[in-house]
Amino acid sequence: MSIYFDDQGNIRKELLGEESEKIAKSLVVLRHDGRLDDRGSIKSAQLRRFYGDLKGLEKKLEFKKNDTSQVDPFLAILPLVKMVKSKVAYASNPKNPKVPPAFADWLKKHVDAIETERDFNAFMLHFEAVVGFCYGQGMSNS
Repeated sequence: MSIYFDDQGNIRKELLGEESEKIAKSLVVLRHDGRLDDRGSIKSAQLRRFYGDLKGLEKKLEFKKNDTSQVDPFLAILPLVKMVKSKVAYASNPKNPKVPPAFADWLKKHVDAIETERDFNAFMLHFEAVVGFCYGQGMSNS
C-alpha cells in the first residue's frame, strides 16, 4: 500500500494539503513571541539543498526518458533517490546537526516509500507543498 495514493490510485489530497502543512509546522518552529526559533527550525539553505538535489534527479529522469536505450529510466535514478537517505543522515549527525531530526525522519520515511516513478512524482509534489508551507510559516531566505 502506497502512502501517496488513495484506493482509486489518485494522489491523496491530504498529502498536498494538511499533511504538508503539519510537516512544515514541525520544521519551522516559532518561539512564544511568534519569531522564528533559529535553533529548532530547518534553515532555508538546507531545505533548498535537499529539494534542489531531488529536483535535479527529476530532471535527470526526464533526460533519460529521451534516451531510447533506457528500458526503464526510473530504475537508473532510483539508487540515487535512495542515496538521499545517507545525505540526510550525514546532515542530521547529532554532534553537528545541519537539519532537525523531524526533517531527517520525514525525508527518510518518504525515500523508503519511493519504489516507482509515480511514487517519486507524488513525493516531489508533496515536497514542493512542504517547501511552500515552510515559507508560509515564516522561514526566511537567509
